[in-house]
Parts: sequence; C-alpha cells; structure tokens
Amino acid sequence: MKKSTGFLLGIGAGVAAGAVAGMMAPQNSRRAVKKQMDHSIHKLGTAVEQAVDSAASSMG
Repeated sequence: MKKSTGFLLGIGAGVAAGAVAGMMAPQNSRRAVKKQMDHSIHKLGTAVEQAVDSAASSMG
C-alpha cells in the first residue's frame, strides 16, 4: 500500500509541476508543447493498439 501511495503522490506532484510550468510558458510555446504531446499520445495509442492486436492474435 505504501508503494502505491508514494507512486500516486509522485504522479500528482509531477502533474502539478507540469501545470505550473505550463502556465508560466508563453502562449505560442504552449501550442507547440500541446501539438507535440498530441503527437506523442497518438503514437502511444497506436503502439498499445498494435500490442493488443498482437496479443489477441497469438491467443486465438
């Protein structure tokens, strides 16, 4: 239980630090970061989808 609590506190602190840094960044910089994050999330989603498809095909 302590390990998961520490992990969640660390995630929360990271999110809060990112939010503060994002508010302090200039507007055009925020747009660039948002575009980059959208691209990264899309790539991650594609990778997860391929992994699930691969696991499902190997099972059945």
